[in-house]
Amino acid sequence: MSLALAGLVLAAAFVGLTIQGNAIGREIAGYHSDLAADQAQYEALTAQIANQKTTDYVQQKARDYGYIAPNESIIAIQRDGQASDALARTVREGPSRIARWFAFFFGLR
Repeated sequence: MSLALAGLVLAAAFVGLTIQGNAIGREIAGYHSDLAADQAQYEALTAQIANQKTTDYVQQKARDYGYIAPNESIIAIQRDGQASDALARTVREGPSRIARWFAFFFGLR
């Protein structure tokens, strides 16, 4: 009887160790998958940083923020064919171009 009891105790101990070993193995596999995902994210971020350091990227971002390069001009086109209200008011309220030229070259009269 005591031999059977000792056998059961040893079997329970081995089962416990096997269960713990399997749990540790699953944790290790989880850590390996986390490490692989972090490595992939690192490589993607490294590639993104390398792209953002290029001259073309910097120029495109500057254009997005409204900057222009030397010797370039901005041409704005109104699609609806009508002047905006603010522009129309400025043109109507301000002096004509000829009056401004006379004032510039000959002074106010």
